Amino acid sequence: MSALFNHILIVGVGLIGGSFGLAARRAGLGERITGWGGKGSLETALSLGIIDEAEQSFDAGSTCQADFIYLAAPVNAIIDFITNRGSLVKPGAIVTDAGSTKRDICRAARASLRTASFVGGHPMAGSHLTGVSHARADLFSDASYAIVTADGDSSGDEAEQVVTEVVKAIGARPVFMTAEAHDREVARVSHTPQLLSVALATACARYGDEVGKRLAGKGLGEMTRLAASRWSVWKDICETNRDEIVSALGEIAFEIESLREALYEGRFSTVAGAFEEANGFALRLPAKDIDS
Repeated sequence: MSALFNHILIVGVGLIGGSFGLAARRAGLGERITGWGGKGSLETALSLGIIDEAEQSFDAGSTCQADFIYLAAPVNAIIDFITNRGSLVKPGAIVTDAGSTKRDICRAARASLRTASFVGGHPMAGSHLTGVSHARADLFSDASYAIVTADGDSSGDEAEQVVTEVVKAIGARPVFMTAEAHDREVARVSHTPQLLSVALATACARYGDEVGKRLAGKGLGEMTRLAASRWSVWKDICETNRDEIVSALGEIAFEIESLREALYEGRFSTVAGAFEEANGFALRLPAKDIDS
């Protein structure tokens, strides 16, 4: 079976980009895989066999000959690449991304990728570990993978069909939606949990160091695991999805205040009803633990 692409380029060969490279190799998607980004990551990716060589075209100011380009950098870095190097992408190439927000990236692609085909994407997969040295070929296995289409369904153009084929080949499950629907939903299932974890950890930290040392158990550890994430990872997400995150935090703040008032007034039946509704939602979630 021949490879789907002659040349795959990965921009940003970290955990996600490196894992995509390994998964693409395992699936036989490309004859040749190059990488572009930080020197240290590229050297590690070369030593691990994730890429065949570093991409030289962009630094030389020449047209990149990759048929398929996978943008796995932080959101603002993806936008910068599209805006400032989109003119060096080969006409007819398919470009996709793995950014955690979609509206600004898709907007930049419409403005700057005139002769290439862009399809926005976001794998709902990750790890608390970062960097290409932690890349795994099975990172995307059975994970939901958002694919952005104009009308939010799968009846897209040829480029969307190709990206769908790639997503399936690396073991993920395509989920089709608009950029707007993606950012609205991911604010509630990914971005807000991160900020709630930060808020809980901050509140505990300000109460006193002994809180964590003496009585903290597994529950607090699970609730604050995301608080260990670096701001440098979340800065671009908060900037580019601020409106939806603010709305989602407002919804949760309302629920927290409702619980606080019910407890203060002794309305325990209200609290019990919240538990019942929450139990039902929690039990409907997929059993597999995933990060975003």
